[in-house]
Amino acid sequence: MPDSVWDSTLAQFRDRLAGAESVPAGVSTAAVSGAFALSLLPKVLAIAARRKNFSGDRAFVESLIAQAREQALQLSRLADRDIVAYRERSREMLTVPMDVARAAVEGLALCDQAKPLVHALLAADIETAAALLTAAVQSTLLTADFNLRQLPEDDPYREELTDKLTPLWQRFREDR
Repeated sequence: MPDSVWDSTLAQFRDRLAGAESVPAGVSTAAVSGAFALSLLPKVLAIAARRKNFSGDRAFVESLIAQAREQALQLSRLADRDIVAYRERSREMLTVPMDVARAAVEGLALCDQAKPLVHALLAADIETAAALLTAAVQSTLLTADFNLRQLPEDDPYREELTDKLTPLWQRFREDR
């Protein structure tokens, strides 16, 4: 089985998810979904900016496109990191879900900035991206919370990660 989810087709990835191996699983799936969601933004923004009646700031649109592409790449890398961390049983198993959530929250902020720039027909794609990113945040924060509860209560790493997880939950709840 390849370490990168990006070396397989969507059908192969789906079949790996349905298989009996431990990975890929929820976090890598959330990261892949988030990467796909963020890939919608450059498309939608480019279409909107090409319209003759577009009155927005084209430099701002280009900035949003670049940020969306970078966040999509970040989520792509995190999907692979999750698989490797699980296989190696590294402590990164505890941090990758929070990194996915953080990147997805950033993606949600990009969606919010993009909404006023698109016309009605493209708004559905922005909302779809936001819905997928919301699911990625929720699922990975739940996973991170579950993973933390597996650590002994006196483990100092548990407290350190809890201190990182709590603000992520708060930011997500405030933004939604």
